[in-house]
Amino acid sequence: MRISLSGRQFAFPPSCACCGGFPLTYVTVSGAEKNKLARTAGWTWDIPHCKACKRHIKAADRLYLFGIIMLALSVAGGAFGFITSQRPSFGWEVTLSLIASSAAVFWLLDLVVRRGTSPRCHGVTRSVRYLGSNGSCHTFDFRSGVYAAEFARANERKLVNVSPIVASLVRNALSSKQQLPRRIVKRRNPR
Repeated sequence: MRISLSGRQFAFPPSCACCGGFPLTYVTVSGAEKNKLARTAGWTWDIPHCKACKRHIKAADRLYLFGIIMLALSVAGGAFGFITSQRPSFGWEVTLSLIASSAAVFWLLDLVVRRGTSPRCHGVTRSVRYLGSNGSCHTFDFRSGVYAAEFARANERKLVNVSPIVASLVRNALSSKQQLPRRIVKRRNPR
């Protein structure tokens, strides 16, 4: 569920963004954008997570990095086999066998990481992603609908471009008494 907010500081609910448990640690979410002067602005937020969820998120991050490295090494090994061999098909055979073996190892490691998650987790990878910003309007993507609803309620006055789903979540809350802003529009100066 995507939620857009305007501002620089946001309140993240005090529960694990992945499983809803008691948070004892944080997972950092970051992003960057270029402004009009071609300068890069960086944004980071600490999202509350429990220790078990942080462990499987870090393991998944390392696993996907390992998968990318193995794929690159497989293609490089195939290219080397293609260049050094007198048979042109040898390079393809080496490449395909290396990719297949890398995929098998990746699949097995992925099973090990998935076994480390609880049934309440909303996936193996990050449950909150920062999608970017446009000026002071920041967009987050949440896998957990419950955590997204808590986040929207905690930052009710900062919501922009509110979807009907997010609006219904906030309106159904007991603390909701404000009208939700609909859209931030950039106005161009006529010349």
